[in-house]
Amino acid sequence: MMFYVEGKTSDYQLAEDIVQLVFCKFYVHMDEIAPAAEKTWLIHCTQNAVTDHFRARRCWSELYSDSDAAWTGGTLLCETMDSPEERVVRKDLAERILRDLEKVNVAWYEVMVLCFVRELSYREAAEFLHVSTDVVRSRISRARAYIREHYRGEFLEM
Repeated sequence: MMFYVEGKTSDYQLAEDIVQLVFCKFYVHMDEIAPAAEKTWLIHCTQNAVTDHFRARRCWSELYSDSDAAWTGGTLLCETMDSPEERVVRKDLAERILRDLEKVNVAWYEVMVLCFVRELSYREAAEFLHVSTDVVRSRISRARAYIREHYRGEFLEM
C-alpha cells in the first residue's frame, strides 16, 4: 500500500499520512469486514483515500500564471489551506469572484468556468464556445488581470 500511495503522491510523508488514515479506518471497521475481503477493502479504501486527498487539495480554480507567483505564491485561488475556516473563506471569495466576473463580462466568466471549474482544455473550451483558442487565451488573460486588479488586497490579507 505504501508503495502505491507514494507513487501516486510523490511525497513519502503524505503517503505515510494517507496509509495511516486507511489503517485507522480499517481498525474502526474491522469487525464489519469479512476476513476474506480485508485485502480488497484495504486496496479500495487506499485508492479512495488518495482520490479524496487530491479532490480536497485540488485548486478550485487555478487562475495563475508565472507572473502571478510574486503575489499569490503561484495560485490565485486554491483550496489548500489547513483549516476548514480558511477553506470556507477561500470558497466564498471564489464564488464572489465568479459572480463578479459574470456581471462584468459574461465571456470572461464562461471561459473561466469552462477552463478552471469544469477543467476543459483551452481547445475544448474554444470548441464549446465556437471561438479560437487564441480568443480563449485572451479572455482568460483579461479575466486574470481584472481579478488581480480588484481582488489583490483580499489575497494579500489571507
